[in-house]
Amino acid sequence: MLESFRVCYGVNMSRAAGCLLLVVTAASAQHLYIDATREELARAVPELAALQPASDADKLDRLLRSAAETLNSSLELFVDVSAAEHIDEMRFDSSVAASSRVEDYRYGIRPTLDGGEQLFNEFRIDPKTGATAHQPESIQFLTLGHFMQTLSYLMPQYLSRSTFRYLGTVGNFEVLAFAQKEGETPPRGHIVMAAGAVPLQGLVWLDASNRIVRLRTDLLGAVEGFPLETAATDIWFAPVSFMPGSQVFWLPRQVTEHARFAGGEFHSVHRFLDYRSESQGTVGLLAEASTPDTYELTMRAIELAQAGKTDDAVRALREALKMDANVAAAHFALGNALRASDAAASAIEFAEAAKLAPDSALAHNALGVALSRQGDAKAAAEEYRKAVGIAPKQAVTHFNLAQALEKSGDRAGALAEYRTAAELAPDNASFKARLDAFRLDAPQASIKVDVRQVLVPVVVTDHDGHRVTGLKRGDFRVFEDGVEQKLAAFSVEDAEAPAAQTAADTPANAPSAGKPPATAEVPVRRTYVICIDALHSDFGNMVRVRQAIRKLFETERGIDTQYLLMAVGTSTQILVNLTRDPQKVLDAVDGKDFQKVFLASRSGSTREEIRQFIRRMDEVRQACDRGQPDCDPGKRELPSRADAIERQERIVNMSFLDQLRNLVLQLAPGHERRTVVMFSDGFQLMPGKQAYDMLAGYFDSFRSLQLRGLDPLAGLDSVTRMAANNNIPFYTIDSRGLYTSGFYDASGGGTASRMAPMVLAATTAAETDAGLTLSGIAADTGGVAYQNSNDLFKGLERAFADGRQYYMLAYVPSNGAVDGKFRAITVRLNNDKLKIQTKKGYWADAP
Repeated sequence: MLESFRVCYGVNMSRAAGCLLLVVTAASAQHLYIDATREELARAVPELAALQPASDADKLDRLLRSAAETLNSSLELFVDVSAAEHIDEMRFDSSVAASSRVEDYRYGIRPTLDGGEQLFNEFRIDPKTGATAHQPESIQFLTLGHFMQTLSYLMPQYLSRSTFRYLGTVGNFEVLAFAQKEGETPPRGHIVMAAGAVPLQGLVWLDASNRIVRLRTDLLGAVEGFPLETAATDIWFAPVSFMPGSQVFWLPRQVTEHARFAGGEFHSVHRFLDYRSESQGTVGLLAEASTPDTYELTMRAIELAQAGKTDDAVRALREALKMDANVAAAHFALGNALRASDAAASAIEFAEAAKLAPDSALAHNALGVALSRQGDAKAAAEEYRKAVGIAPKQAVTHFNLAQALEKSGDRAGALAEYRTAAELAPDNASFKARLDAFRLDAPQASIKVDVRQVLVPVVVTDHDGHRVTGLKRGDFRVFEDGVEQKLAAFSVEDAEAPAAQTAADTPANAPSAGKPPATAEVPVRRTYVICIDALHSDFGNMVRVRQAIRKLFETERGIDTQYLLMAVGTSTQILVNLTRDPQKVLDAVDGKDFQKVFLASRSGSTREEIRQFIRRMDEVRQACDRGQPDCDPGKRELPSRADAIERQERIVNMSFLDQLRNLVLQLAPGHERRTVVMFSDGFQLMPGKQAYDMLAGYFDSFRSLQLRGLDPLAGLDSVTRMAANNNIPFYTIDSRGLYTSGFYDASGGGTASRMAPMVLAATTAAETDAGLTLSGIAADTGGVAYQNSNDLFKGLERAFADGRQYYMLAYVPSNGAVDGKFRAITVRLNNDKLKIQTKKGYWADAP
């Protein structure tokens, strides 16, 4: 394999002259396979996830001797052969931007003797010209060779130059690991390494007859003057017989090559068919219908996306990531494919790409764009800064950073970045125009006279929760920041809901449920928005939600009322648009679209991520308690798992809050009474806190990481602020129902017994926090939180009733400053035994 690197530099494989002398720093070599844990092996080679660890270490010597003898006897009878070789070559610059090409050759293998030692001369012939193929001087792709010569490491005379380890079995194959010993030279036919380095390590798969059916080799270590940081060759062998009853040779069937360089990655797949031998006849070895690997599927998906077949591209990329979830290019391509249809999912994929390819400016810039579209300018700016640090000459990234800084209020920083973008791209008229406009857009002092009236809806109930009517203006006193205000206006809304009337009291000509109101000219005086949290609500709670909505709308007859039924997740789905017809709502809750809302919820997958995290912590904790070598490597991977949970929670919740913000923005211009009733299982304002808390509970050394979970979500304040200022109360109904002893189910099975109380405490805290978020939304907007009950109808009924019976107070604030600060509102009654429900205050924003 090492000799084949000469191909990258334009040297014909059939000539030894002109080879580079590679210098490897011995201290940098890593024995990935020899010293790896089972988890590390599975990450490096996904197929090893099914590895059954070795139980008989003494089996190693026997396997090695038998494999070496079988290989040696086969190669002694080797004849000259050639095969049709089809190569799919791919290049991923910055590990994400892709390009590809296809090549076809005749691949030749000739056995030779040198000093009595068997060697192989391996070469390529251009099938069109018949000439020996040369690699172009301009290297854009990776084409390696010398696949048969790599077997030399398993020849008897070279076994002592490597260290071996018997790993175990995968299916019907025995798996060995090897690494060349420090100071040993590689087999003849390979480039001689300087400094006594250990250049190669690898894996060997043996069948029941101890034949080598697969061989993987890796180059690790810093190579002076060499562009590739890592390089791996994975060779699958297949039996080939050239005449009936003749010798069977095991020859390359498929080879996968992967290499990383400073600017990205190479990936090539070689498939061989139609093996021939002039001395022993011919045979047609057809390449098996092998499944495209992750990189090939990624390239195909990129081509599909470019052709406008986005859905097909998404399916292909999801399939690719099932095969190997550690391919940055696949995550990046999936983020691009999802950008238009699912902003939150797109951001998650870009975040994974940036994590897997931290030196990719493209990945960080794309993540910044996704975060910016979700309204998180601060987080977007952080990603743009990373991209600028990696690629400081990219004008568009500076421009993006400038926009993010402008949105976050950093005008000085934005000006500097706009200026840099314009300097780097002087011919870009848009960049220059934005810089000029930004300079002219400096805040100007102005004098403005604004008389504002603050409206305060108030619901009054007695100690039994019954609404109190008949109160007068003099019964109320209102205070702003502790200073009593003079009431400028007072009104009473007391529209008894028709649904509350008995059959005997209902007029004969009153419209029945399910029929449009008879008097369509009646103006709309109230709007009820029933909002289903499609992101956090569990499918199992759908029954209670459906029952509550159905029960209310079976008798709802609001002639002056309109309804909106919607689902909010990372996007918004309108199930019933604004209507005065209750039957449309009834039809919708019994429809398939309503059920799909809950099926698409991320609640189940979030809990499963936590369960898997707990199971992994259990495994690592037990390994540490027993002093096993898996302890330290396992502990090193846990923080990144917690980070991944935090990152995904943050991204999807930001998108969810963005949808809520849009809802309030659409309702804000209305003048009627607008009430939002939100069914939700609740969510945490500090993404990842549960994962970090449990990690700290399992391992004291990670207690400092608990601080990572203390960065609250940005965005909820803007939702409640806008709702409060526009008198849009949120009535939140916890769709989890009654909190029972099994409600805070923590472990999901497998939790170490001594850790179970800590896990339960962390889970209980997380579930409690989710409920507190709902309570906070209701309190900040003047609504009510309905929790810990299976009768969700009562909460829904209360929300509708409060929208029909309330008092409206109005005053002109004595503090007329428009400074954006919060003004606390307190309402008092002469009768202090009555309960008051109203908003906590408002923000003194400019209108």
